[in-house]
Amino acid sequence: MRQALERSGGDSAARRPLAAERRELRTRIAATPKRSHARRELWQQLEANRAQWRKLRSEIRFVEPKSARSRRTIRMRQIVIAALKTHRRRQLEERMALGSAWQDSGLVFTSPIGTPMEPRNMTREFHRMLTAADVPRVRFHDLRHTAATLLLAQGVDPRTIMETLGHSQISLTLNTYTHVLPPLQAEAAAKLDEILSR
Repeated sequence: MRQALERSGGDSAARRPLAAERRELRTRIAATPKRSHARRELWQQLEANRAQWRKLRSEIRFVEPKSARSRRTIRMRQIVIAALKTHRRRQLEERMALGSAWQDSGLVFTSPIGTPMEPRNMTREFHRMLTAADVPRVRFHDLRHTAATLLLAQGVDPRTIMETLGHSQISLTLNTYTHVLPPLQAEAAAKLDEILSR
């Protein structure tokens, strides 16, 4: 993973002039006679400033991953690779159908026009799929926890899971998934008993 997509508060360098303009407009509005044409114009400018602020505050942008551990390569199973190839073929068909309207973002999963997916739309689609599959509703992020829990339950080494998840320390992985460990410990004890009783 080389980059992350996040909804941010916007670039602070872009926010500063808007905040300064808003303060100045409020001061000028307070000093302008009520019901005057000039005051109405100032209110319109203030509304335009607020619209710019809202747009900036809701911007989705690419950022660096949170930590050096977040920059990692993850091995994929053949079933995942096959699904990605099918997705790629479907996406190329959509791209050809849209022609010049397609906006290439270089991403694997995009909106119908090639731009980064709106996180809220992705969450809605995820919940729709859960409902269709008659699976309890969970957060999208819970897929990560499910994968880690299943890997631990299958006896995968915690260090491997730590690196897959991008955790900085193995203690974070083990502390987060302690609920999976007791059955694994019981299984390990049974295997040790079997070895010692030979």
